Amino acid sequence: MSPEDKKISQEAGLPRMASRLGQTIVFDGNLSGHEDLEILGNFTGQVDLALHDLTIQKTSRVKADIRAKNLFLYGQLEGKVQAERVVISDTGRFTGDIVACKISVQNGAKFKGTIKISQDYKP
Repeated sequence: MSPEDKKISQEAGLPRMASRLGQTIVFDGNLSGHEDLEILGNFTGQVDLALHDLTIQKTSRVKADIRAKNLFLYGQLEGKVQAERVVISDTGRFTGDIVACKISVQNGAKFKGTIKISQDYKP
């Protein structure tokens, strides 16, 4: 989680510790849970963290359909995303479709796909 993201979590009164899939992990399948997750390795499949945050780090290559409360993208992601908020950093690379209430794409980020702004996020 970036320092900015930690600050946002702390301001909301939610101290966060994320589970991690390490840089050398290769995962192919479906993943769901009730805690935040940080991916540093390669992931293919589906992620369902409807009430929690997903952080995809710079070292990651992810090809997945994702449902998460907040998605922070620093690495590469191809797929469909449904979230309350999506942040694509300057190192982020995204190909696919996003449905979210809020989206931020920083200068330098690469984006190819569609964005649909939703008024309501339903986990």
